[in-house]
Amino acid sequence: MLAGFATIDEAISFAPLRTLIHSMMTHEIAPTLSVPVSFDLMAYRDALLERYANPALKHRCPQIAMDGSQKIPPRLLATIAAHLERGQSIVRLALGVAAWFIFLRGRADDGATFAINDPLASRLTALATNAGDAPESLVDAMLGCSDVCSPELASNDTFRRALIEAATQLRGGARAAIENTNRKAAEINFSSRQNL
Repeated sequence: MLAGFATIDEAISFAPLRTLIHSMMTHEIAPTLSVPVSFDLMAYRDALLERYANPALKHRCPQIAMDGSQKIPPRLLATIAAHLERGQSIVRLALGVAAWFIFLRGRADDGATFAINDPLASRLTALATNAGDAPESLVDAMLGCSDVCSPELASNDTFRRALIEAATQLRGGARAAIENTNRKAAEINFSSRQNL
């Protein structure tokens, strides 16, 4: 929504976003999942991406974005906590969380406004809009919301720094931040392979 996409198929047709989601599923989400040995996670990933790309489904971005305070903790924050415990990269996941923080201000990169549909909307939008323009202030305000982020995760300096970096990149627009994150994640993956 920050980037101005109206539907999920439109968003996933933006090649850098598809690359980001594919890589996030592969490198940051799949390794944290417990599935039967016979379950093909990569085939499931590919099937999900094809579903997202299907224009006939007309999944609207506001529909997917609603209830973030209920979706973000189990889907992203739990995955981030698992990666932090293992000392692994969270660069893509951090971008998703930081984008949600900025999304809570109710304004897209092009200035268009949208309503926040969330059970904690009034509290979260107040935190996001009253935090000021500095990425550090936004991140600290949102990490202080214990209804969303556990105190243990909120106090993790690696997580905080990754969020601040992502929020800083998002100041240049969501599309540019996605492209920058893809580059950075590729560098991290290359460096990790070199160190093996």
